[in-house]
Amino acid sequence: MKKEIVFPLIVGIIFGAMVMVFWQFTASLRNQSARLAQLETATNQNTQTVNDIVTFINNATKGAAANETPAATPAQ
Repeated sequence: MKKEIVFPLIVGIIFGAMVMVFWQFTASLRNQSARLAQLETATNQNTQTVNDIVTFINNATKGAAANETPAATPAQ
């Protein structure tokens, strides 16, 4: 091979490899971003469900607490 062809060929191969690595990194970054968005959505839904359950329990026990009589203390 001629010298004037070898240098551009090596530079082209290195540049192509760098582009491929960057492309793979970008695809991986997009994938991780999508996973993070999905995790945030699931977390928000679970947080809302837990809040609804806690509110329900608090409301149910408030009504029961009003009907309870205090415990009698023994005479001393």
